[in-house]
Amino acid sequence: MNSTAQEGILQGTEDTSRDALILLGLTVALLAWRIWVIQHSGITLYVDEAQYWTWAQDLEWGYYSKPPGVAALIVVSTALFGDGMLGVKALAMLCYPLAAAACWGIARRLYDERTAFWSAVAVLTLPIFSWLGLFVSTDALLTLFWMLALWTYLCALDRDTWGDWILLGILCGLGLLSKYTMAAWLGAAFLHLLAFHRSRLASAKPWLAAGLALLILSPNLHWNFIHDFPTLKHTAEITVSKQAGGGLKALGEFWAAQWLSFGPILGSVFALLLFRARQSWRDERTRLLLWFSLPLWAIVSAQALNSNANANWAAPAFAPAVIAAVAWLLQREKKRTLVIGLAINVAVVGLAYHWQQVLVAVDVKNPAKMNFYTRAQGWDGLGRQLKPILVAHPAAVLVADNRTLLAHMLYEVRDLKPEAASWNPSGKASDHYKLTTDLRPYIGKDALLITQDPPGADLVRGFSSINRLATLKAPLDAQTSRDMDVYLLRDFKGY
Repeated sequence: MNSTAQEGILQGTEDTSRDALILLGLTVALLAWRIWVIQHSGITLYVDEAQYWTWAQDLEWGYYSKPPGVAALIVVSTALFGDGMLGVKALAMLCYPLAAAACWGIARRLYDERTAFWSAVAVLTLPIFSWLGLFVSTDALLTLFWMLALWTYLCALDRDTWGDWILLGILCGLGLLSKYTMAAWLGAAFLHLLAFHRSRLASAKPWLAAGLALLILSPNLHWNFIHDFPTLKHTAEITVSKQAGGGLKALGEFWAAQWLSFGPILGSVFALLLFRARQSWRDERTRLLLWFSLPLWAIVSAQALNSNANANWAAPAFAPAVIAAVAWLLQREKKRTLVIGLAINVAVVGLAYHWQQVLVAVDVKNPAKMNFYTRAQGWDGLGRQLKPILVAHPAAVLVADNRTLLAHMLYEVRDLKPEAASWNPSGKASDHYKLTTDLRPYIGKDALLITQDPPGADLVRGFSSINRLATLKAPLDAQTSRDMDVYLLRDFKGY
């Protein structure tokens, strides 16, 4: 090897090390920022996060609305960092930087070091991942496994070793245990092999990967079977069943949310890639990245048209799409445009993170109504007021007439570990607590009802007496509070 070649290798190693240090520093800075926001925003857990925490207290192979991945993640996270708010969120927050690292590996394999570096920076600062990075959601693990699976798939196409295909099957199986949306990745991979690598389907390796993924999912399928398929029914209900809403307006709102989730410049570049579909499709690398993003967007867009769709439901699709957008800009020497786009994204994220301070600065009179953190505020205050009531009635079972109250209060009074059940005279399992709790074994027992509505006639009939003990209030702003009534219910007679 001549000296020039050696110098080139050394220079490349130095550049990689420098990029790695920059990415590590950016990751640490962003995580520190998010932790600060969580600690200073006055929030507790959102209702889904609180529900996932209750799942983690009784680890199963399945739950009413999701597979067990998020609950298992919280089990590990709280074992390492405790049951406090940051302890619940910690490992989920790390999933997005790890997904950015996977994007770095994918872009490096498809393009070069420069594209890999800027793709990772773009994913780290992308508005949708920056927002989701504040919370525990199934999107955290799903996005991570989606990108790890894509990186492993590229390795399997290049090397075609048993190890790569087995690892791919494991990652896909874990992705399915995180969220059934991972099935869209498997479908995209099968169609990609069928269209461009058909000879690989004659080998047992990809079929082994698919079989291994289904084997890993099989305990969840068995759990669904013995519980009358609640997760699959819930998933079908929100994805297939026609609901209120939908139509072109809902579709337009979903697409607008996707553009904002990209950020204006990266979103516009991606839209341009789609507008120039024929040109984009001729580039094998761009085509592959679009292949593992567009099908998911198509599915969720159809869902928005049919009923409604949240902006995060296509979250994993953003990561490969961002690599394609970054590569397009760098190939045309538009690094300055890319940097401006990333700076805008950071500014958008800053606006979202400090939205409450913005409302104060512009002197909004009723900020709770315009604050998108409000849904996660006030629950800790209600929990502190509820604790002495629970202590004063240790034999009473805690009863709630809706999922939101039961999830939040079980987390907020977690140190007391009260017995709890959902009020469910119909017997229909329409949420996790109605599926897993039953008030009937408490015949003759007293209950503490937490509610935001007057007790209905069925509650009056179900107990010997009902007395309101307190109305709990947690201020959200000068005009608004979060309220909850507590009733003592004597002698449960049954539904």
